Amino acid sequence: MSDVEKKTEAPDPAHLAAVLRRRQAMRARLDQAEVMFEDVNREATRLLAQQYKATKSTKADVTLGGDDDTKFATVTRVGGEAEARITDRTAFEAWVRDTYPDHFGFRIIPARTEVFVDDAFADRVLNAATAANSPQYADPDTGVIHDVPGVAIQPTRSPYFRWLFTRSSKRQALDGRELAVEAIQAGRLDLDTPLALDAAPPAEDAPAA
Repeated sequence: MSDVEKKTEAPDPAHLAAVLRRRQAMRARLDQAEVMFEDVNREATRLLAQQYKATKSTKADVTLGGDDDTKFATVTRVGGEAEARITDRTAFEAWVRDTYPDHFGFRIIPARTEVFVDDAFADRVLNAATAANSPQYADPDTGVIHDVPGVAIQPTRSPYFRWLFTRSSKRQALDGRELAVEAIQAGRLDLDTPLALDAAPPAEDAPAA
């Protein structure tokens, strides 16, 4: 092997220029597409939220449109989640002290005394309230239903819309992405002309997924 390293040759100027031009032109097109996508995505979310409030419909098929009713995607509303949380610890601790003293106590800490509620009991109460979707605790031993002070049901995740492309099958060899791309290339779907979107307040129901 020669001790002299082979000199690196510069790329063909025409090829380099073509690649750089293609790269930056595609970036410009992507930037434009992202702006257009945000606009139509916001409008789609608003309309789906409006449809849900009016009809309680949670799912819609997305078709190619025109004379072609081929489904290439679906959109489904996924409901939010909520759980019980302690929002007023003082009120909650006072309730446990007065109602379930076995789960209430004091810790002696240098220079101060601290009250506490047994963590396992607190979790049991919160889990029961979450299951009931109400700040209530049904005592499994007595059957008494307690309205638990200092506890509230709070959302942990807002509703959102899940978008999915269809899968290929024996009846349809192309999946949803391929169907959309084919329709775009054939001129059956126009993505270059912005939709005439009416000015409307943002949807309060759910963000898109």
